[in-house]
Amino acid sequence: MVEIVDVEADVIQLRTVRRGWPSACNVYLIRDGEHSVMVDAGLGVDPSLGELLTGLSVALARWGQTQRDVRGIILTHTHTDHAGGAMPIARQTGARVHVPARGWAQASDPRWQLHHILPEEVRKELATHRDIDVVDHFREKTMPELFASGTDIDWTLVEDGDEIPVGRYRLKAFHLPGHDVAHLVWVDLQFRLGFTGDLMAARGTSLPWYPPNAGGVDRYLASLRQLQDLALQTACPGHNAVYRGATAIADLCATTRRMILDRDKTLLGALLAGPKSFRELDDVICDDAVRDVIPWASSVTMAHLARLDQIGVASRLDNGRYIAEPIACERHLREIEK
Repeated sequence: MVEIVDVEADVIQLRTVRRGWPSACNVYLIRDGEHSVMVDAGLGVDPSLGELLTGLSVALARWGQTQRDVRGIILTHTHTDHAGGAMPIARQTGARVHVPARGWAQASDPRWQLHHILPEEVRKELATHRDIDVVDHFREKTMPELFASGTDIDWTLVEDGDEIPVGRYRLKAFHLPGHDVAHLVWVDLQFRLGFTGDLMAARGTSLPWYPPNAGGVDRYLASLRQLQDLALQTACPGHNAVYRGATAIADLCATTRRMILDRDKTLLGALLAGPKSFRELDDVICDDAVRDVIPWASSVTMAHLARLDQIGVASRLDNGRYIAEPIACERHLREIEK
């Protein structure tokens, strides 16, 4: 189900209200004179795709437009809940699709989908995950067709710093990875309006989510600082409601940061009680209910353990169990509280 929400006179949020996975992201519609541009595209399967297309028609009609007036689709990243609908919608509308260059492989090659969503090091640690066909899961439930097969689509690869004029806005790409290796936040610096994708925390179990190879915990935290420095007045997130006011958005960045650092604290608390297996540590971050719905949630645990190993706080023994060094843990916990 899609709810139509006015953000500005020329910006509409097509907000998904379905909970659980698979659930499409919010999609935004920006008026560009007699045309319009979308930000993100939701899932590529029904019922989400059909609901989005219906909502799209209703929203466009407010501006006297139809789906054929959509001239562009701008993606924040290529996770399938944001990019799955890009190809069918582009075919329906004739729109050009602007794809983060670093995300092209992920949306085009099954091996890269697996690499970025559920890395091999996580699959090795969890016997229950070794036979999961992540690619089949995404193709069946979220994104039936890979970008590489879309030879009939007008693709444009975009990078950090690229700008796209849309109506009265000039959207500039800021590469802020962590949640995804290719994650872009699109910002109009004059109006301080930003389409922030999945960088800030939202309702649900999967956010903030980050695999080890998307920049890790430290890169995610750095991206949050960069986002806060942009001093947005309006943040249009990939999930949940629009956030307004620089203070509210800064507070949400701080909340997201605290959620991430609290995971460090939780893991260290478990390790200080004695050596633990990856599964035991994963259980304190993600329970079975989360893993059953989101099998790749365990990538968050691995990202934290990789960070703790890198900074000399915890390490993995040859027997597969993890240990922590108490003095280093105390130091790190003090730094977290600063």
